[in-house]
Amino acid sequence: MYDLIIIGMGPGGYEATLTALRKGLNIAIVEKSKVGGNCLNRACIPTKYFWTGAHQIEKLKILKEYGINLEGYSIDYTKAWEGKEKAISFLRKSLNMLLKTKKVPVYKGTGKIIGRNQVEITKEDGSKEIIDGKYILIATGSVPASVGNIIPDGEYIITTEDFLEKLKELPEEILIVGGGVAGCEIGYIMASYGSNVHIVELMNRLLPMPDIPEEVSRYLLRKFKKLKINTYFNTTLQEHKVENGKIIVKLSDGTELKVDKILLSIGRKPNSDIDTIGIDKDEKGFIKVNSRMQTNFENIYACGDVVNSPMLAYIASYEAKVAIENITGKDEEVIYKNIPYVLFSGYEIATIGLTPEQAKEKGIEIISGYYPYTYNEKAVDEHESEGFVRLVFENDSKKLLGGTIVGTGASELIHILELALNEEFTAEELHNFIYFHPSLSEILAYATYDIVVGKLF
Repeated sequence: MYDLIIIGMGPGGYEATLTALRKGLNIAIVEKSKVGGNCLNRACIPTKYFWTGAHQIEKLKILKEYGINLEGYSIDYTKAWEGKEKAISFLRKSLNMLLKTKKVPVYKGTGKIIGRNQVEITKEDGSKEIIDGKYILIATGSVPASVGNIIPDGEYIITTEDFLEKLKELPEEILIVGGGVAGCEIGYIMASYGSNVHIVELMNRLLPMPDIPEEVSRYLLRKFKKLKINTYFNTTLQEHKVENGKIIVKLSDGTELKVDKILLSIGRKPNSDIDTIGIDKDEKGFIKVNSRMQTNFENIYACGDVVNSPMLAYIASYEAKVAIENITGKDEEVIYKNIPYVLFSGYEIATIGLTPEQAKEKGIEIISGYYPYTYNEKAVDEHESEGFVRLVFENDSKKLLGGTIVGTGASELIHILELALNEEFTAEELHNFIYFHPSLSEILAYATYDIVVGKLF
């Protein structure tokens, strides 16, 4: 009997493996697909690879400002796809090598919990094997959701996973259903590499989530217009039919389009069909867990997208660590506090804590600090002067409540704000921190100037 069976080798399973091995547990892994899960193979890593390429395409236009004259260049998405495959194959190989070195058995197949200590593995050839474990951790993630009659077929209607794992050549014309994180990330990538992109969104703006301030949505929309990305708000996909290899689309606002593919990007649902023993799930299929990540079976834990918490790779990793700590005798609880949210689209966009809108809803009187990238020397040096910082403080105490960063380096700068929130920094403390010059980090000091020192006259 193993000490621990981990079902799913995505970010949660990976973190659980590293922690469990360091604590001397005898573990086994069950994975039906490629190690690394959705994040490594079909989401976080490949999107950032393609985003880097898309961003470099933009940078090509200003190389002459550095005295670099290109006689001509071409853009080949297929080559980018091959480069992406090399990158994630290297990372996957490294992960497999770690497991091999540590002699961790990896059972290939679909795992099903058939007893509180038993996992049945159905392999590709249909054969089955049962393994036993003192503890079980469910880290099976999520799968793309569909809506109405818009059902992915892998050819005309595709998911984000199809795009990132199978689509070696970009379509000339594409309709993306959903203007959330994935839709905005993939829309930017496709437009940069030459596709004509249309995004239809049920709500009234891009990124219509509570944690994204409306000013960010407006800022990104201006960028999308420059890239000739067409957006349709308060609108749905009403009808679609395939004719002569094209999809004839009618939107609810009366717009008619002819596209090569429809990409469905409306969110994900938990991959929780995992047991026959009665593990509790909510009405949406998420596995119910307590604050220690335990299910209704005290020896069975769950983490990541399969539970009802933020669907983020790093949250899965955090929850996995808490689960392993509890499995090995500690008493730890998850605390979802000051979680940074980051996406890569026309810009790097990062938010944490309360937005101005959320603070207003809570009845908190605020004061905010703002500074554009335009006047940051490091950003100007790099021709990355698009973007801004917005910091939200409680009006009386001047304690930091939240912040938004749009622009280059946002995904790294947000960690300064995370630390500042955790330590309950005031505007003055954030302002008086000594920042290297020239650096992007200095933007935070300048965003607090008016609050701490006073306005320029």
